[in-house]
Amino acid sequence: MKNTVEAGKVAAVEAPVPAPARRREWTAGPGSGLARRSRLVRYLSVGYTLLIAYASLYPFDAWRGALDNPLGFLLADWPPYYTAADLALNAVAYIPLGFLLALALLPYLRTRHAALFATLAGTLLSIGMEVLQHFLPLRVSSNLDVLTNGLGAMLGALLAVTAGERWLLSGHLYRLRQRIFLPGALIDVGFVLLLMWLFTQLNPEVWLFGNGDLRAVLDLSGSLAFDPASYRWLETGVTAFNLAGVCLFVAALARKRQGLESVLLAIFAIAFTLKGLGAVALFRPGDLVLWLTPGAMLGLPAGVMLYVLLSRLPRRGLAACAAAFIAIGFVLVNIAPDNPYLAAAVRTWRHGHFLSFSGLTQLTASVWPALACAYLGWLAAHRRGRD
Repeated sequence: MKNTVEAGKVAAVEAPVPAPARRREWTAGPGSGLARRSRLVRYLSVGYTLLIAYASLYPFDAWRGALDNPLGFLLADWPPYYTAADLALNAVAYIPLGFLLALALLPYLRTRHAALFATLAGTLLSIGMEVLQHFLPLRVSSNLDVLTNGLGAMLGALLAVTAGERWLLSGHLYRLRQRIFLPGALIDVGFVLLLMWLFTQLNPEVWLFGNGDLRAVLDLSGSLAFDPASYRWLETGVTAFNLAGVCLFVAALARKRQGLESVLLAIFAIAFTLKGLGAVALFRPGDLVLWLTPGAMLGLPAGVMLYVLLSRLPRRGLAACAAAFIAIGFVLVNIAPDNPYLAAAVRTWRHGHFLSFSGLTQLTASVWPALACAYLGWLAAHRRGRD
């Protein structure tokens, strides 16, 4: 008996002490299931809030003093003039905000509380924007806007708490991201920039995949005379270099290009879809694919060939080539003359929310090449010696 006790003591002493639990990326949320704290969701929440602020206050002209009570619109009668398109656009604009805010809150709150706080935050943001619009003579504060914005935020929040956690924070897309792409906050910033690039495709005035048009700002519209033949080759170059640049951008974020082809196909399928949706709102019915020009169609296979030739480069080379191609596309866009046929096809009813939306897409498209090149340089420097 004594030997048995002593053997037990020896075994207890020699038993390995359990290693401290590794810090988990998953946190048991107060709601149902597991919710991961995602930096990407937080970045997108902040970025989308800033975009809403810009769209709500664009074009920032002729600020004035208060004419009466800035909050008086909340208790006023319904505005006499509004359209179903305005109401739908107001609601749709706040759905992503409610969705992102609820996702960001899920690791910390119960699902119903996350949805409630996201809805309240979206509604309060809408009230704040309407109050600021009171000081802009080109904008009209409206309680109906607040109502539709709040409904949009609520729809987005409900979508997040019912499906977003399972599909994004803890589910299929998260596992896909971990399997194909590198981990870390630096890579998440790249995803934000790619989403911004997709958003620019909603502006059909932008060349196919071409961003950074600063001709009006820099007074470059007269740098070249318009000629259909030369313009076609400019369009080919813009499409080819930007397509290859975005593909290499995505490859620089990936682990070993495993399964990357399906991801790239999905990204460009979304881009074409958004381009078509933007054309529905801006062009005449007969010109819905005016942006898909012969030059752009030549640029598509050329861009794919450029990507295939360079896709085996090390990560720093991928980032450097992506930045170079995006910069070349930026230069081509800004030396090109205005296309009179495109200008003639654009509808003339850009007003109200469509004016804000157009300004928002143009702003994002103008700054995207600079942001992308700066990020790719940062990525190449950060990954130095790690490949």
